[in-house]
Amino acid sequence: MIHIFDIECFRYDWLVVFKDISTGEYTVIHNDNAAVKRFMTADRLLCGFNSKHYDNHILKAILCGADNALVKEINDYIISGRQGFEHWFIKENKAWFDSFDIRDDMQQGLSLKAIEGHLGLNVEETSVPFDIDRPLTEVELEEVIEYCKHDVDTAEKLVKLRKNYLKCKQMLGEMKGIPAQKALYMTNAKVTAAYLGARKQEWDDGRVYEYPPNLDKDIIPKEVIEFFDTINDTSIPDEKLFKTSLTINIGNCPCKFAWGGVHGSLLCYNEQSTDSRVIQNRDVSSLYPSLIIEYNYLSRNVESPEFFKQTKDIRIKAKHEGDTETANTLKLPLNIVSGATEQSYNDLYDPRQARSMRITGQMFLTELAVKLITACKTFKMLNLNTDGIMYSVDKNELPIVDRICKEWEQNSRFELETDNLKAVWIKDVNNLLSVDVKGKIKTVGGYLNHGIVDNKGAWNINNNAVIVKKAIIDYFVKGIPVEKTITECNDIFEFQFIAKAGTKYKEAYHLVNDEKIPVQKVNRVYASKNPIYGKLHKVKASDDSEAKIESLPDHCIIDNDNKLTIDDVDKQFYIDMAQKRINDFLGIKPEKVRKTRKKKLTKKDWAKFWKEVFEILEGCYE
Repeated sequence: MIHIFDIECFRYDWLVVFKDISTGEYTVIHNDNAAVKRFMTADRLLCGFNSKHYDNHILKAILCGADNALVKEINDYIISGRQGFEHWFIKENKAWFDSFDIRDDMQQGLSLKAIEGHLGLNVEETSVPFDIDRPLTEVELEEVIEYCKHDVDTAEKLVKLRKNYLKCKQMLGEMKGIPAQKALYMTNAKVTAAYLGARKQEWDDGRVYEYPPNLDKDIIPKEVIEFFDTINDTSIPDEKLFKTSLTINIGNCPCKFAWGGVHGSLLCYNEQSTDSRVIQNRDVSSLYPSLIIEYNYLSRNVESPEFFKQTKDIRIKAKHEGDTETANTLKLPLNIVSGATEQSYNDLYDPRQARSMRITGQMFLTELAVKLITACKTFKMLNLNTDGIMYSVDKNELPIVDRICKEWEQNSRFELETDNLKAVWIKDVNNLLSVDVKGKIKTVGGYLNHGIVDNKGAWNINNNAVIVKKAIIDYFVKGIPVEKTITECNDIFEFQFIAKAGTKYKEAYHLVNDEKIPVQKVNRVYASKNPIYGKLHKVKASDDSEAKIESLPDHCIIDNDNKLTIDDVDKQFYIDMAQKRINDFLGIKPEKVRKTRKKKLTKKDWAKFWKEVFEILEGCYE
């Protein structure tokens, strides 16, 4: 039985709201330790947002009989940046209950309030100050209860949005005999380590790397080899070495090599396929799992490397047989193990294996790129990344490309997946738009991506200025003017910006008629036609310094409770923004405004000026 919960804490009051996810029933407990104990005697599985860091510790304190003053002390201890489990009361008292944190495996810095905004929900913050030095009034208490319920409702929506994520963890745990409650409590990296039977060990060979014997080192630029050879220079400390990178042109394409991967791209480039020229993208299928299996880069903390290979084989079989549940579940450890191997707090931690895997992957992709560039006169590399390469080439040289790729696959023991593209638009290494010959659109980067991302990396949501991103895509792919896409859209949420002051800032304000109006730290805003509305600013907690909240219109109007209509929105702002970003893709820079130099007046000029003034004055008296 899952209950979503949230806790609010004040000097003389604390409040816990539980919500039964199956019935929707709320249980609200205020300043009553015994009532919380009675509620928790039943078999319940709790879920919160950021509960591992905060709510679990406060709940433990309440269950162990802490009075209001002590609960507030622990609250302040955590809010100040310290770990709840280090507080003396939490260390000396124990309370056990099952829980999981829906914030696990999310993008860092993504707050519940920001999520509410991106989901189109009301962005509600209580007006009751948390440092209030007296008991709450009945009216204040009711407001805090409604505020707490709202947060619980949002956490419940996240549970439903992330049900596949939770189900995969639960099923993976079951495969290894791990109880569901324990598996749900773990992060993806933790449950992967448990599934693989990892046992933490200490290693002192993290700076050891050997190039694979089947790698053609001679064809790789010597600057790249020399860069990665610095791993052997023990005079460079780890904290300095692994922040270094190398930028070099590979086939006239600027590429940046680093210890985590390689990224390269042409800038402000676009190309359409023709009858005589093709554009292709070739990605290595399951690069990191393949590296782990083929080159023995699995963490040495795992008892059986063969078990990892069996996992991959079982997943492939399940995928071919249409068993999507098993296939999706086993995809989790295959994808997560590479990152977990370089997490110092994870049982899989093995820096030599993690670094070797990343270096070797870059080396093989670079080898492929250089061989293609060398063999094909018309070959043009458009993009090189950690697990793939995008290029264009004349059709008559395509057989050469196919031959080299096949030979490379046989030698490296990797498999390439090929997409034939109709067109591609590249702004830079972080922003790319492509459409394949079947019309499937792929976007990369903040200029274009929007919505929920949960199939690659940490879970994230971004619905800032969605209409601008759609207008850019429609313009390039369909040839639709941005004015048409934007003016014809009347869904106000497509125009929203979620303005957030980060954790380093204590408060925010909105400039209205040049007056500082205090506002929430997270707000939904739109571009406004009314010039009295200015930007939102944030105030730093450490020194009271102020700064504008980034990437907002010059004239913002706040709408946290969704009362505005599309008529309140300045659509021209979004049209201008879309056009500017299109120009960024095309490499069109805004025209520089020429500053007119002020002419220095001579004595003759002044004499002429005063003569004209006196003539005008004389005319007035005639």
